[in-house]
Amino acid sequence: MTISAPQPGQVTNAPFKKRRLPRDIPRFLILSFLSILFLAPVYWMISTSFKTEADAIATPVQWWPANPTLDNYIAVLTSPDGNILRWTWNSLYVALLFTVLHVVVCALTAYPLARMNFKGRNAWFWIILSSLMIPGIVTLVPTYIMMLNFNWINSYHALIWPGISGVFGVFLLRQFFVAIPKELEEAATLDGASNFQILWRIILPLSVPSLVTLAVFAFMGSWNNFLWPLFTVTDVDKMTLPVGITTFSQRYTTEYGKLMASTTLAAVPALIAYLVAQRFLEAGLSTTGLKE
Repeated sequence: MTISAPQPGQVTNAPFKKRRLPRDIPRFLILSFLSILFLAPVYWMISTSFKTEADAIATPVQWWPANPTLDNYIAVLTSPDGNILRWTWNSLYVALLFTVLHVVVCALTAYPLARMNFKGRNAWFWIILSSLMIPGIVTLVPTYIMMLNFNWINSYHALIWPGISGVFGVFLLRQFFVAIPKELEEAATLDGASNFQILWRIILPLSVPSLVTLAVFAFMGSWNNFLWPLFTVTDVDKMTLPVGITTFSQRYTTEYGKLMASTTLAAVPALIAYLVAQRFLEAGLSTTGLKE
């Protein structure tokens, strides 16, 4: 194979690459450092779950298991002290039901704020949006008292209903609904469609990326929620996975292999949900102004 020399007047990419190279190297190094910074704890969690207890606490730290074993996973799944499969089912049931209700409520709230004309519409939107400035910890005690009066403590109701009206979801869907051409809505109105029919047959089918994006955020938020279930559920059979793991870790305080094995199992469903909806996530974020 021969390489011909550039002819006079021939345009080559060499000068362009030379100009970009000094600027790309710092960017590459910064991104590589940030990637290592974020992925190192995840890698340590997974590698420790395959270590023996002696290797898990050995110094210096073993980044690669010297004696890989599945004993930690077998011990976690078969331990009589903790029912991790029951906790996983509880988390899955609560997260899925919460996700469906959250998306429905946010869509029904965002549609009139985006597409219907009524007095004070913008004022209502900014009032709802301003509640984002209220820290969630401030509403913890009033919400707990409300659940206590409803007699919903130690039940799935306390884990599902309090958070279904999310302001972020309303804002996300409203931004997407506003961008849908009005001509489609006007044509449906001329055909005699009601507001609910326009929402169900036109707006929602065109908003699948944003709906899936909101669903993923809601599912991962409910799945990883720790503080609220810790206060409202004390029955071991009603615990969600993050809370159940803490009781398990207290019993195995120094057994990091079992603790990391249970944490790795808890991360799998959320990772699967992200991988399944990754395509819709990118489309949903890019069309709602949350991604440049």
